[in-house]
Amino acid sequence: MKPILLGIFATLALSACTWETYQTEDGHTRLRQRYPTGTGIYYTEGAASQNTHYHSARPVQHAILPMTEEK
Repeated sequence: MKPILLGIFATLALSACTWETYQTEDGHTRLRQRYPTGTGIYYTEGAASQNTHYHSARPVQHAILPMTEEK
């Protein structure tokens, strides 16, 4: 039972990173996807980041945006 719960929590934690909050015009806070559906996400160690607020124990998220067809 423990491995199943751990797997579920790990999946939720990683999927939560692709969502963001924003404020509507009337002041309410909403949740939306950060990237379009189908976007791949990979993580690198924080030490490789240009952002000095990150450190090696904190992963940095990178998006692989899907190719869009041009007409």
